[in-house]
Amino acid sequence: MSDVEQPITAEHKSPSGFKRFIHSNLPIVLGGVIVGGGSLLLGYAVGHQQGLTAVGFAADAEQLNEVVQEQKQEINILNKTLNTTVQERDVGLTNLKEITESYRKETDLREQAEQQRDIYREILRLRGGVALTVQNIDIKPLPDRAYEYRLDLMQLQPNKRRASGTAQIRLIGEDNNILVVPMSDNSYGFDSFQRLTGRWTMPSGFNPDFVEVRLQGNGSPVIKRYAWERGAPVKDMPAILSEIPQAEANTD
Repeated sequence: MSDVEQPITAEHKSPSGFKRFIHSNLPIVLGGVIVGGGSLLLGYAVGHQQGLTAVGFAADAEQLNEVVQEQKQEINILNKTLNTTVQERDVGLTNLKEITESYRKETDLREQAEQQRDIYREILRLRGGVALTVQNIDIKPLPDRAYEYRLDLMQLQPNKRRASGTAQIRLIGEDNNILVVPMSDNSYGFDSFQRLTGRWTMPSGFNPDFVEVRLQGNGSPVIKRYAWERGAPVKDMPAILSEIPQAEANTD
């Protein structure tokens, strides 16, 4: 019969059934979608954060390593400086000890020499003493025709009478030409010993043959003549050459 209704197959029934299922379970479906999407977003965020954390940790570790290396270098420099300082201190202490010991020995020797000198002086006094005399004269050449003199005078009297007066240094050249050395201080006054020192500039062309020292005091004049001798030139000049007085020749 043509009017017989055909049975409804599963293919025709499935779409409308699926729609009805979605429609009836829409909250559950939306919840699943939200949960699934949230899980994806959470996983991405966690992974991204872990990636950033790993990159940041690597950068921090590299920076920390650089800081550590710089500190190691600074520590090595400080250690070297400390070692050098300790060595210099040890050398300084050793030198100080040697200098102190040398100074002590020199002081002892000087005290012994002074004691012996005093003993000799007293012995000479007891034996009649020593009249005023020139114990030594030393003349050293300096640069630019400058010269330095050191004149040592001596007198020992039993009554310890002081010697006082003036000294004069004269240079005697050819044909008995005489040059009087300008002395910064030619006065003397002492009990046993005194040294007079000074400098002068020799006139160009004057070449002395003798050095003569004259002492004029309370008693008879003392005259001593020595051969002119030159020592080794002095390289270091502590005084200004222009301040050294010029000597003038005369025929006294």
